Amino acid sequence: MKKGIFIVIDGNDGSGKATQTKLLEERLKKDGHKVLSVSFPDDKNNFIGKFIRECLNEDKYNWAKVHPKIASVLYGADRWESSALIRAHLEAGFIVLSDRYTSANQIHQGGKIEDERERDNFMLWLEYLEYKTFQIPRPDKTIYLNVPISISEKLLEKRYSSGGKLDAHEKEHDFLRNSKTTGDWLAEIEPNWVEIECAPTGTMRSEKEINDEIFEKVKDFLK
Repeated sequence: MKKGIFIVIDGNDGSGKATQTKLLEERLKKDGHKVLSVSFPDDKNNFIGKFIRECLNEDKYNWAKVHPKIASVLYGADRWESSALIRAHLEAGFIVLSDRYTSANQIHQGGKIEDERERDNFMLWLEYLEYKTFQIPRPDKTIYLNVPISISEKLLEKRYSSGGKLDAHEKEHDFLRNSKTTGDWLAEIEPNWVEIECAPTGTMRSEKEINDEIFEKVKDFLK
């Protein structure tokens, strides 16, 4: 049996997943915990992750329009490449933090499917793909960062105006909105998901405020 705990931080685009993962890692290490932090797609270490980044960065692939099952296989394969690393650290008692995971396929690829029954069937297919076929470790908890789509789009526009490059998904407003709708739905029905409202009054909370809430939730998990 695994000795560690596996926590995923996910959310809609612009929600600050990478920032919150880094802040949480720092706080957990300060408290004396052994922590491994991973991020997907892993375009630094994984062969498939590098290819996914190429797809996201080059318009010639029309990546946002790729069939959800085809895209999901690549994202799942990227996680499979990291699965031995994650499993070894869990067995060694580490807290493993992941910036996006299977939940990203659920949110973004599931958001491409309008029909409810078809989307439900896709979720079952995705479950089999990632956890049965690729046999990747299953998270203990998924923290879902919920940011209103109007704020999310403004944050992405700000990133672009300051010199950042939007990927194939971030350029597609319909894709962003559909992903947000699907993420909210999953947060309601998935038993191991915890939702964090990042802008409950219509104004984005500070990074510290959001991380304080995440940290309190994680401390409960560790108990």
